[in-house]
Amino acid sequence: MSNEHSPSSAVADEILHRGSFWLYPDNETAWPEDKELALMILNEPIPHSGSPLFARLWTRAKYRICIDGGGNRLYDFGKAENTLEQFIPDAVVGDLDSLQSEPRSYYENRGAVIHQYNDQNSTDFMKGLKYIDSVMRVDHDVKSCLVVVFGGLGGRLDHILHTLKVLFNNHKQREIVIISDDNLTFVVPKGRNRILTNKQVDGPTCGILPLAGETILTTSGLRWNLDHYPSSFEGLMSTSNIIDESNVTIETTLPVAWTAQFRPQAS
Repeated sequence: MSNEHSPSSAVADEILHRGSFWLYPDNETAWPEDKELALMILNEPIPHSGSPLFARLWTRAKYRICIDGGGNRLYDFGKAENTLEQFIPDAVVGDLDSLQSEPRSYYENRGAVIHQYNDQNSTDFMKGLKYIDSVMRVDHDVKSCLVVVFGGLGGRLDHILHTLKVLFNNHKQREIVIISDDNLTFVVPKGRNRILTNKQVDGPTCGILPLAGETILTTSGLRWNLDHYPSSFEGLMSTSNIIDESNVTIETTLPVAWTAQFRPQAS
């Protein structure tokens, strides 16, 4: 049996990323049982019938948190699907200037925490991470939890860029994955990294985005690999690349964003 997916085959000082296997585990790459998942729902539409992803994320998560207007999105989704009672978040947090009165009352009456932050120097996404930190300090260490952000890569460009900025600013403190029906994105830190890819849901298209500045990239497992190649916004960026192998390695002198086409499974 091939051992290429086994974490034990990683070389010294190599950082392992299980990619989408936290959502679709197999016998060799199953996510650690003690790794909890916090689902953050941002203020973007949730696809209705035909999308298997959201319900799977909801079932997988231990903590389910709407970020301000994300409470409206979850409520609209529940009404459209006639499943309001099945999707009650643990909390709705933010400055709450976008949360409408009907969803607020509905969730509050069913036990959801409505937590308002008045800090105008942080965005609702940042407030959501602050709330997760407060919950995790009570239960476990912050790093024991994977934060999965549903939404954040659609809509206004300034919001998308801010989402990526927060992703980069927090990658040393916690694991964060941004996911949608089309994309799976996370930070690959400085150093040597190995990403386990799942051909059933990942790719084939992928990209490596040098959002922290010019970096030197060496890769394997891609259609068009790089060998100590400078990558920056001013120069070359590896976009519209293709995943060719189940193991992708990225060696980088600065953190980069790994983004791959994502095709959720129905079961």
